[in-house]
Amino acid sequence: MSALPDAAAWRDAAARHGELFQALEAGARIGLVARAGQPTMLLWEAGDAGVEARAAPFAGFGACGADILLSADAEALGRIGEAVSGDLFRVLRADIRGGSIVCYLLRRRCDLEARGFDELLEALGFAFMGACR
Repeated sequence: MSALPDAAAWRDAAARHGELFQALEAGARIGLVARAGQPTMLLWEAGDAGVEARAAPFAGFGACGADILLSADAEALGRIGEAVSGDLFRVLRADIRGGSIVCYLLRRRCDLEARGFDELLEALGFAFMGACR
């Protein structure tokens, strides 16, 4: 079973792809969990000083507090670990399309757009068309 990347590498990945995170409002959160049921998730959380990363307990979808949750199988976690210092979003997008990662949008589309997730969602392969308001 592959493990989640460490928090420092996850934070550095967000910094390398800063253009995807710059529009996020403070408190916006993206989580990564292992589909195998580990009780820990890795979080990107937007703040006033940029994006931070940390491990946090995963108590289930409703209680995790994330806006978006990525649930990866063991093979995808291995690919994420290899790509975390490179082209991470290409790997995330490909594994979402291939089914190795399930991307749960835990907020309504309008709420995600209002919180600044447009660029990040597009990088993950989700393009929204039309007005949602």
